[in-house]
Amino acid sequence: MKVVIASATEKEVLLIKEAINPAYLDNNATFNVSFVETGVGLLASCFSLSKLIFESRPAIILQAGIAGAFDSKLILGDVVIVKEEILADTGVEENGVLQDLFDLKLLAVDFFPFTNKKLVNPAIKSLNFLRLPEVTGITVNEITTRLSRIEQYKAKYGADLESMEGAALHYCGLQTSTSFIQVRAISNFIGERDKSKWKFKEALKNLSEVSLQYIDHLHKMNKN
Repeated sequence: MKVVIASATEKEVLLIKEAINPAYLDNNATFNVSFVETGVGLLASCFSLSKLIFESRPAIILQAGIAGAFDSKLILGDVVIVKEEILADTGVEENGVLQDLFDLKLLAVDFFPFTNKKLVNPAIKSLNFLRLPEVTGITVNEITTRLSRIEQYKAKYGADLESMEGAALHYCGLQTSTSFIQVRAISNFIGERDKSKWKFKEALKNLSEVSLQYIDHLHKMNKN
């Protein structure tokens, strides 16, 4: 089984690299784990993931990263799995109303790989081995800071968290029938720019621990 851990930046997976079982990194092993740094944002991530899939044909891609949360019920440092992704800022805002590609009739709501406007992980139930909370994510090109935009996203999409790369994973995975799972640790609440209030270290620590548990579980499955 070939497993790839993808991240936008190296710092998001540095703790994983330091603690992972060295045996998993053997390219000749029947169970092999490698890492790819996709870069930040949709464009870089989509290219990196597409290149990875076509050249390496991984059995599963685990995207590990931090994210900001809309939902105040989520606790900073918590680790969640994203069950579905939404392209939130691809469209237009007119007279205070946000319209996406589907509202503009530029895409049908179920135009593949979308399902009712969303990029849904079809294997979320079978791949959520650790029974982590399953959330809805939006992917944006610009980190959200305005209160009015925050309220728009919450009202329109019921979003739980925000990233800049999640939709790229879901899109590439669905288009190529590649198994994928998106694991995120909550580092901050959307709109909070005072980074002294962020739980960055806690989020990275928890992300590392959960990702390593997930990899161990995949390894056991591969042996059986």
